[in-house]
Amino acid sequence: MIKIGIIGADKPDAGELLRLLLNHPEVEVETLFSPSLSGRQVSSCHHGFIGERIMNFTDRLDLSKLDVIFIADDSQTGRNVIEKALEMEQLRVIDLSPGRFDDWSTMEMEYGLSEINRKPLVRGARMAIVPTPIASLALIALHPLATNLLLPSEISLTVVVPEGVAKLIEPKKVSEEIIRQLKHAQNSFEGNINMRIIPEGSGRTMKVIATMVCPLAIAEIDRIFNSIYDDHSFAFTSLSKVGGEEVEGTQKCIVSFCKPGAGLIEIEIVGDCHMRGGAGDALHAMNLLFALHEKVGLNLKTSRFGDYREASSRQTSWFA
Repeated sequence: MIKIGIIGADKPDAGELLRLLLNHPEVEVETLFSPSLSGRQVSSCHHGFIGERIMNFTDRLDLSKLDVIFIADDSQTGRNVIEKALEMEQLRVIDLSPGRFDDWSTMEMEYGLSEINRKPLVRGARMAIVPTPIASLALIALHPLATNLLLPSEISLTVVVPEGVAKLIEPKKVSEEIIRQLKHAQNSFEGNINMRIIPEGSGRTMKVIATMVCPLAIAEIDRIFNSIYDDHSFAFTSLSKVGGEEVEGTQKCIVSFCKPGAGLIEIEIVGDCHMRGGAGDALHAMNLLFALHEKVGLNLKTSRFGDYREASSRQTSWFA
């Protein structure tokens, strides 16, 4: 069994991750590190655990007993663990902390988005950094065009997200993250992204709409997307637009296309903002680091809990 530890185990992302891990057949949660809640049960902080399993938070962290550790907060402990992991061959680290992109040197970790970076993750990587939610969806929507050198110089992104998430977004930093990854696939991309954030409701799902110049017909664009994602487990295309209920509580994201005008293409993608760029991508990355099938522990829907209005009051900057 893979021994798991979580730093910042009281954070909302950690609660979502725990709900996935406790149904994962290959792991055992060993350490829930949260000094401020040491000795208290998980159910005192996270919804959905009453009567399921007795597990306490702790202020003790023994890395020698762990195979992988998830970092879900911006404490100094997490930064120290990343440094120590370089010397501990058995330890894998997955960073989904709110400030994970504050220092771009963290990009020395493998970018933990399977749809664009699966090979490095399965070929000996020891540390992965989870994309932010908007970047996760935007890159899945844009990467197939980038690999075919089809990205124009200007891209407009409209992002529809729950109101609590919108408060935490820093568009400039999210754009930098997206541009950095797209340039790996298409060096000629000039990186001009105009992002508009639309707060809407308080649910789990988000939508990213990319509009750009593209002369190809929808059928050809659909063929390009399917040729890249046909062996991936969670990215799908649809010839008609779908609602958030198709992805809510899952790792799935669904891409659709339309032609809003001559020579233009509109790519719309929907996903769950607790899973994509959060707990789902973190677990997805862990599966790949340990050579497990990427769908293990991600087949069924998660519990419908978590409100980023709560997250915003407990984290200073999530998309930083």
